[in-house]
Amino acid sequence: MGRRRRRILDNITIVVGSALLLLWIFIPSYWVFKTSIAPPEEAWDPWPPRNPTLDNILSLFIPSLESYLRSMGIRAALPEPLIVPITNSFLVAIASSVIGTAIGALAGYNLARFNYRGRRAVLWLVLFAYVFPIFILMVPILMIFRYLGLYNTLHGLALVHLAYTLPFSTLMLRSYFMGVPKDIEESALIDGCTRLEALIRVVLPVSAPGIVTAFVFSFTLSWNDLLFALVLLSSSRLYTLPIATTFFLWGGEIVDPGGLSAVAVFAGIVPAVLYMFVQKYIVLGLVKGAVKA
Repeated sequence: MGRRRRRILDNITIVVGSALLLLWIFIPSYWVFKTSIAPPEEAWDPWPPRNPTLDNILSLFIPSLESYLRSMGIRAALPEPLIVPITNSFLVAIASSVIGTAIGALAGYNLARFNYRGRRAVLWLVLFAYVFPIFILMVPILMIFRYLGLYNTLHGLALVHLAYTLPFSTLMLRSYFMGVPKDIEESALIDGCTRLEALIRVVLPVSAPGIVTAFVFSFTLSWNDLLFALVLLSSSRLYTLPIATTFFLWGGEIVDPGGLSAVAVFAGIVPAVLYMFVQKYIVLGLVKGAVKA
């Protein structure tokens, strides 16, 4: 009887916990999506909009006169249409992810295949760089970028995002490469390939899930960054989407809830769609790329 009661209590706990978790996820998601398709007079109504509209979403790409007037001057502070920060975010995130994944693949292969004095110290240094609080480095980064002429540039922002993407890609791909049999590389070397050719022609193709996983996670880290963009960009034509989102807040108040919700929906959908298309590669990459000492 005691075992049956314990089993019932366990089932109740699982059901209640799952229900609370679903509500925790569903309620904010519902509210944001509902507000993004609601007209201004229904923005704060908790029920589904009676007169749904796509104006809030369309105004991200083709701002209308009504959207300028409804935003109560906020777009005057952000004169560029939101398609500009959206494009900037795409350019920065793609550039940072491609560079971080490419260099991370070389660094991860080095740490996975070569034995040399200090290799473990390098590994721990990469791990430390990944968990180190980046904001502590903002002042020296700002000074260096001003000196190099990279301040207020998108390519400079993409480079500084490597502080996020490169350590993660290196650790992820190192762990994945350690699971790739060395025999296939040795066969390529016997056939006359150099070490780099063996990496490009043999190792990287069979490591596609790990590479895709590193790229997607790097893209998400760069796409969501606000700190570096806020410090390193001063021109509105170069603002990224996270910065543009802050212009919907004025004095601590949301002056355009429909526009803000539309931006939030779009910003969340882009990584979600990316994950959806490469889901099987990410699952395989995470399973095989579990961090190994």
